[in-house]
Amino acid sequence: MPQGRKKIPFSGKQKKLQLQHKRDKKKNQNEETSNDSIVTSGNVSIADEGKNFLEDVVKLNQQPSRQGTNTANRYRLHFRKETNQEIQKRKQLAGIPFEVLSQEALEVSYEDIFLPGSVLDIPKRPPWNYSMSKEQLEAREQKHFREYLQKIEQEFKSEELSYFEMNLETWRQLWRVLEMSDIVMLIVDIRYPVLHFSPALYDYVTSDLGKDIILVLNKIDLVPAPIVLAWKHYFQQQFPQVYIVCFSAYSGMKQAAGKRGRRIGKLKMAAEGAKRLFDVCEKIVHSKVDLSSWEKKIEEEINSSFSASDNCEEEKNPLVGAEIKVTSADCSHYRSEKFKDGILTIGCVGHPNVGKSSVLNGVMGKKVVSVSRTPGHTKHFQTIYLTPTVRLCDCPGLVFPSKIPKPLQILTGCYPIAQVREPYSVVMYLAQRVPVPEILKLQHPNQEGNMASQPEPWSAFDICEAWAIKRGFLTKRTARPDVYRAANNILRLSLDGRTLCLTFYPPGYTTEKEKWSLHPEVNEIKALQHSEKINYNNKSEVGEENLSESSNCEEDSENEKSEKFLSDEQNMFSVLSDM
Repeated sequence: MPQGRKKIPFSGKQKKLQLQHKRDKKKNQNEETSNDSIVTSGNVSIADEGKNFLEDVVKLNQQPSRQGTNTANRYRLHFRKETNQEIQKRKQLAGIPFEVLSQEALEVSYEDIFLPGSVLDIPKRPPWNYSMSKEQLEAREQKHFREYLQKIEQEFKSEELSYFEMNLETWRQLWRVLEMSDIVMLIVDIRYPVLHFSPALYDYVTSDLGKDIILVLNKIDLVPAPIVLAWKHYFQQQFPQVYIVCFSAYSGMKQAAGKRGRRIGKLKMAAEGAKRLFDVCEKIVHSKVDLSSWEKKIEEEINSSFSASDNCEEEKNPLVGAEIKVTSADCSHYRSEKFKDGILTIGCVGHPNVGKSSVLNGVMGKKVVSVSRTPGHTKHFQTIYLTPTVRLCDCPGLVFPSKIPKPLQILTGCYPIAQVREPYSVVMYLAQRVPVPEILKLQHPNQEGNMASQPEPWSAFDICEAWAIKRGFLTKRTARPDVYRAANNILRLSLDGRTLCLTFYPPGYTTEKEKWSLHPEVNEIKALQHSEKINYNNKSEVGEENLSESSNCEEDSENEKSEKFLSDEQNMFSVLSDM
């Protein structure tokens, strides 16, 4: 130690104050950086207009980042923040007994959700040219996006709208993927497909960009075949330019019981779905791109699906598919020639949690993209080579502006369940449309010891309390039923879809249910579902691959425990067919 310097005593309390000061300083710096990112056009700051609108934004999925960098949180979810009054109002309604809705209430049309031709249409990328600098381009996009948000704020109140993405960086990812793709593959969840299909996106791709669009009805193994067929015909009738493919992301999985409820086992190709996707792409491309290598890969998978050679398939068939490129946001793909260099580029877009990354893994036949139930898990678009002539592009999930009820968005997985401030109204929304007490075989908390009396009406709090009692969810200190944990668990069961399955119908389905049940094409859907169930139920004795991130292990474990607890319950398919 140099002479003249003495070591000053430093207490633990002072150390805590120093760390707190550093955290506050870093937080202020991040807020200043966020404000500075609202770039100006000329000398007039765009942030001066509609300042209150952006102040109500809640930023979800905050990730730790290195000092001086903010790349980890660049693509985090930005949703409109709800007021405490809205939360309290919904919480009070959750304590009131609800009425079960009729089957007609499950019929939904896209006109009621997206309001085509209104200010809720997706923001399009503003015109640009190669002479513009990066700063000029970003400033124009910032100004255009700010004006778009201001128009929405002027015409709609916050309680009238759904959650929708307000992070410009994520919209930029969508713009780049749409521009660089030769074919746009829009993936939706078959349980509520009309909620995920934006007519404005369809018009933008087919009319403005002049490209083909494929609609993938994913997770078809979760709903009865007549509903799948009815939705398929609905989209064919309303949107004649769309190509439709039925798919199941679960079909390439071989389930085995692992520690903490993780999905383990070797991931196989979803051969049936991949073959249907190939047929559509071949019909669009014709002879402009050589797709023989893709066709050969699918045929080999189908021929060897029941042979012992599956165990060493990856070693025998090293593919270019192992190459994954995280692509930076560039503008070189805008209005470029189709099928450049003889390569077909397929862009995967859609809402969070519809299974985009799982579809890519199922088409590839191996895990190339990480998967999670947490919305916003995919941070930026990335390109994966399926074969030397076919390239897939995975885009982050993006929530489009609409009039979908917020509780329904939480049930569909667009909003992280772990960050829901008030889950009881969401449970009420679910219980009004799905017989939750009957499926979970709940006993009303107020009817214990008095079973002969008239059945008590259910409220959302009653359902959560009954489920907490049945599962043994208790608070730590007072040992009371933990209704919040029970509500969270019910929402996860609904999101998973195997125990509680909320399914919507196209308009007129309830009156024409028999027609779709006897339709000639329904056997084809049933055969596809049957083949996928066989693949899903096969046990894997070799190979082990975690299909979920470590941050998602507790969520999977909770679902596995619930499914084991409900192993003697009735099948959801029989419940839906009887309704």
